[in-house]
Amino acid sequence: MAVQNVNANMPNPSTLLREQASQASVILENPVFKKTLQSISNRLISQWTIADTVEERELCWMKLNALSSVKEDLQAFIHNDKIENGEK
Repeated sequence: MAVQNVNANMPNPSTLLREQASQASVILENPVFKKTLQSISNRLISQWTIADTVEERELCWMKLNALSSVKEDLQAFIHNDKIENGEK
């Protein structure tokens, strides 16, 4: 029985990262995604401004920061891929 090379069907890690960066870019540029992020952000800010307790305000603040962090992480992923591939 011949031994198959398991890695033969796996994409090159560089190719995989490039594809992931491309998909991250598609997500960030998607109008529905943009509108959804803005809607969530607006809702959290509204909830924050009317919160009755410190805990409610802190929860809204943490959610806003998490939302921002996801967007920033996607942008950084794209940026890092461009640097690694010599793009501007």
